[in-house]
Amino acid sequence: MHALTPELEGLPVGLLQVDLQGRIHAANACLRTWLGLTSAELVGCPVDGVLSRAGRVLYHTHLIPTLRLHSQVQEMCLSLQAPAGKVYVLCSGHLLHGGGEPLVQLVLSPMRERLRIEAELARVQRSAEAAPLALFECVRDNDGRAWLSYASAGLVSLYGLAPEAVHFSEQPWLDHIHPEDRGPLLASRDASARTRAIWFAQFRARAADGPWRWHRLHAQPYAEPDGRMVWYGTLTDVTDQLAVEGAERDRDTAEHASRSKTDFLARMSHELRTPLNAIIGFSHLMEQDPACADPQAHQRLGIIHTAGQQLLQLIDEVLDISRIEAGRLHLDIAPMALAPLAEEVCHALEPMRAAHGVALTLHAAPDLAVLADRARLRQVLSNLVSNALKYTGAHGCVRLELADAGEHVQLRVRDNGPGLTLAQQQQLFEPFNRLGAERGSVQGTGLGLVISRHLTESMGGTLRVQGQPGEGCCFIVELPLADIADTRRAPASPPAATAATAVREWQLLYAEDDPVNALLMEAVLARLPGVDLRIAFNGEAACALAQAERPDLVMLDMNLPDIDGCALLARLRSLPGLADVPAVAVSADAMPEVIERTLAAGFADYWTEPLDVDRLPAALDALLGQAGGPPDQKNPSALGE
Repeated sequence: MHALTPELEGLPVGLLQVDLQGRIHAANACLRTWLGLTSAELVGCPVDGVLSRAGRVLYHTHLIPTLRLHSQVQEMCLSLQAPAGKVYVLCSGHLLHGGGEPLVQLVLSPMRERLRIEAELARVQRSAEAAPLALFECVRDNDGRAWLSYASAGLVSLYGLAPEAVHFSEQPWLDHIHPEDRGPLLASRDASARTRAIWFAQFRARAADGPWRWHRLHAQPYAEPDGRMVWYGTLTDVTDQLAVEGAERDRDTAEHASRSKTDFLARMSHELRTPLNAIIGFSHLMEQDPACADPQAHQRLGIIHTAGQQLLQLIDEVLDISRIEAGRLHLDIAPMALAPLAEEVCHALEPMRAAHGVALTLHAAPDLAVLADRARLRQVLSNLVSNALKYTGAHGCVRLELADAGEHVQLRVRDNGPGLTLAQQQQLFEPFNRLGAERGSVQGTGLGLVISRHLTESMGGTLRVQGQPGEGCCFIVELPLADIADTRRAPASPPAATAATAVREWQLLYAEDDPVNALLMEAVLARLPGVDLRIAFNGEAACALAQAERPDLVMLDMNLPDIDGCALLARLRSLPGLADVPAVAVSADAMPEVIERTLAAGFADYWTEPLDVDRLPAALDALLGQAGGPPDQKNPSALGE
């Protein structure tokens, strides 16, 4: 037996010596560790005992014949059989010639890492072949000639080209690119070669005679020592991605335009409501002033007041349309009793009924309740009934009917007016379409019915119309039925003022930079006994007045020149003795989200301009008469016209 030298015994690779009859003469420590066997268990045993079946075949049919013929073998893969499983090795061998019979000496290197790398490369290759893109290596010589030295199978799906077709020239690939895009594509590659920046391009291409599609190229450049440039990158079809991105851009543009329109309308509403506060407020006060007893002057004041109300209605309707289109309509849906609301609507429209000479009757089944937003349902009913009053004609009749319809409640507004043709009914809910009524004497915008249908549908109901020409119309609102026991009846009209303001003199502070609005508030409150009003035209003055004499109530304009209303309230509350003083926000901004945000900042109520001067004393009296603090912030009076 050949003894191994210490150097061979300690090699970090396996060493095996076998005679030509196939018996093991020696195995070093590394090999014994792989096999889990001792020298005594190996020496003298057949080599077939440590080879797998495939290893034995290769050993006897290829390795030994090659050694007999050439005396050496380079890098042959063999698999050994160890108790723990197969051990894959890379085998190099030669014949040892000594004094006796030649021996086969095999040097065995483990292939675990190599096999792992090969498996990983195979997975990468399969992924590259299956991916909806092409991986490529592009080489450009010093003379400018270029080709794709490697391309994955994605080249077939993208261009209908076999990868081998571009190994010697890039022209087959360029032929599939849109003629207008070839020049910019090659120019971008030249720029990448000069600057060593990423080669990026987007161009149109197609496979065979298919449709043009958008492809995107992204490659990293490398400069070779011999002066050649090499790019490693990807080619991807981005047509669908660009379509999605385009749709998203269009959507974002539309949303931005919608937000801009809503913001513009909100600003315009604020700017228009501010002068309307003076027009409507002062005209109404002058109508009630005994000094304005002249019938002609009284009539003219009524015209001014009515015109202001019509303009305010138009502003509110345009804002409602904008909110609906933007999906920003706020609803507070809850069970509510119908009869009190219907009575409230009929009572509010009594002046219009009298002016048009139309009879208005209410027929309500008892104990009916619906799931709805009270303010919005009032708006719908007011619009439908007022339309019926306006278009029915003198001596006509309008009926408001509330009826149980199973799981729903029907609110029907009937009239005996001229009616509508089928064609008119089909156009009835189009914005600004008044069906020719704009040429008559009846005022309107053509928005009320559109808003009413949207509001009804937003509350889970429907709005439709029935009727024939000459037989009048019937507008039917259908809403989900609710349990009358779950309703909390709201007062049909604002509560009358109590004697709270007459108990003692109340100190009120009003921060308002608009002198006209301040003058109107002074005129309204001058009619109330026991109220002392102080005016501050900015935030600094308001703080100074509040510190000088503690007010019982502060009313703050939300857009003062030096500070906004919420910040001013926080500052006032930080002053000694003012932490619990109730505060009211007064603003021409009627956007629901603004009102909600303002109330959350600590205001007891929010009064929108134009102010309803008839309701203001009752709202003020309710605040001053509170024994336990301000009213529920979730239900502001929203004092306004």
